[in-house]
Amino acid sequence: MSDPAPRPGAPGGPSEPASRPRSRPLALRPVPALHGIPAKRCPDGHPNDPEATECRLCERPIDVAASVVDLRPGPLGRLLLEDGTATALVADLAVGRCPPDDSGNETLVVAGRQISRVHFAVEVRGWRLGIRDRGSTNGTFITRRGERGRRRVPEDRSVPMAIGDAIHFGARQALIVRPE
Repeated sequence: MSDPAPRPGAPGGPSEPASRPRSRPLALRPVPALHGIPAKRCPDGHPNDPEATECRLCERPIDVAASVVDLRPGPLGRLLLEDGTATALVADLAVGRCPPDDSGNETLVVAGRQISRVHFAVEVRGWRLGIRDRGSTNGTFITRRGERGRRRVPEDRSVPMAIGDAIHFGARQALIVRPE
């Protein structure tokens, strides 16, 4: 009777291959199951922030007398990289060269010598998006829609983001765009 083959990494067994950082697909991800949050529907039925005066998707006016209901918001936008990669913004998203995926957050791996391991995070809070630098070496910057110039994103607080805002990190750029 022969002995079973040794396990990889066990004494006398084959060496274990070097582990590579896992990355999630760069395509749009499905919406995770979220608890409902207060919302109003536009005339076309899209869910919106109860304080909004126009729909975030179709830009139609929202009736101020419309009833508030608990709904899942779906993606609040998409993070669109200059190479065409798009990620739905449905939960907190860590972006970097090798962001850990053990925190429960979504991750997006972005290559580049000037990109930090975890460069920045997009935060989803109810109907609001924010961005926070995660201690990157080269900094994270934003350009507001319709404005010129870049503003540095601080590490110690979340900065509100909106559809049309641009993010500059390392030699890369991303844009917050409407969800599909």
